[in-house]
Amino acid sequence: MKSGTAILNGVTIHYSVEGRGPDVLMVHGWSSSRRMWAHLSAALSPHFRCWSLDLPGFGDSDKPADDWYSIPNYQAVVAQFMEAMGLWEVRLIGHSMGGLIALDFSATYPERVSKLVVINPVVTGRAYIAPLAGWKPGPAVLDNTQRLSRRLVRPVLKHQWSKVLSPNVRYLQQRNDDFARATVESLFGSGRATLDYDVLGKLPCIAAPTLIILGALDTTVPNSEGHLVAVEAPRARLVVLNVGHVVTDDRPAQTLRLIREFFA
Repeated sequence: MKSGTAILNGVTIHYSVEGRGPDVLMVHGWSSSRRMWAHLSAALSPHFRCWSLDLPGFGDSDKPADDWYSIPNYQAVVAQFMEAMGLWEVRLIGHSMGGLIALDFSATYPERVSKLVVINPVVTGRAYIAPLAGWKPGPAVLDNTQRLSRRLVRPVLKHQWSKVLSPNVRYLQQRNDDFARATVESLFGSGRATLDYDVLGKLPCIAAPTLIILGALDTTVPNSEGHLVAVEAPRARLVVLNVGHVVTDDRPAQTLRLIREFFA
């Protein structure tokens, strides 16, 4: 896997790429990073060239000021990244907020997406964290949560004995690290942007065959959001698994199989 940077409208983006073949672009969700795609990217790389980027505000990418964050700005980042890398058409994968960005991009540029996968996507801005966005103390709550995460949760997850508690502890470590590396402005700004956006009316414009993967136990985004895509996107197929929000961590092998079959 190779890593690199691209400067898009003054914002430095970090990305990873590996493999050869048709291009696959992966867009992570809120409080995450390109690292969430590492397992999927490695498994697909023998047959595809897999790209994953840290969206502005997350991972190693720049953290713009609070007023930067909007879904149109994120959609523009995807378009500018593709231009910078010389990608005309991609297979596009998005998770949660990244699913919303992927849906918006696919509806705006239908000729540039050959196949679309959205995992527990936000569609109309409905999410279980919605009350936080309109709550005045919201930023302070996020700030305190990050501080507690760094002081208490991180040391526990990184302790040697934590590995015996669960084989998936590395995923918990990764999620916690990604959350800690974001800023309060990027968390609150991108969260508010996600909850303020509604892509429902644009879904009929998506031309690509679309696979929707939902976790029936998702406590972050209601399954009803993904069902809207299944109804409104013209060439959609819906799969529901008995897992939570981060399907790629909870069922990596099953997620890989579904995507491989869909991309074939």
